[in-house]
Amino acid sequence: MTTPRPVILAALCSLAMLGAAPGQAAETDESPRACVEAQAAAGAPAADCVNRAHAACLQFEQGSAAGIACFLEAKDAWGERIRTRMEEIGAAASEEIAMIAGIEVKYDLQANLLQCDRMRELTLVRQDPDAATTHANARCEATAVGLAYVKLLLQSEKID
Repeated sequence: MTTPRPVILAALCSLAMLGAAPGQAAETDESPRACVEAQAAAGAPAADCVNRAHAACLQFEQGSAAGIACFLEAKDAWGERIRTRMEEIGAAASEEIAMIAGIEVKYDLQANLLQCDRMRELTLVRQDPDAATTHANARCEATAVGLAYVKLLLQSEKID
């Protein structure tokens, strides 16, 4: 039995809120797409590629402006990867398949980001907003968009 995706995302965001770093975070020059493809081929969790891509951001102190900026840049980079993949799908697949992929990624993003919003609100019940909560939210959002990209890649791998 597999763990539902929102539960996994909530756990990742919880780690972000607590300032814990995932065990798999390690520097790599491998592109996220190559990482996902390699992980899938090896039968390993492709979601680990998100943590690997965020390794540089994990080097910054929790709540630092540099750490927040790093995760916001990572979120934007994941978004650009999604846009690029959607363009590839649009060029290679039927209009119907491209529309389905667009709907799927739209709702995956919304669901993932909603979990980040939930975790942020729960944290704010216990403490006032500060740089650490901003940092944790930026990390969660970067992870959320990264996971949507990973899912899009895995679901569309046979389209090319």
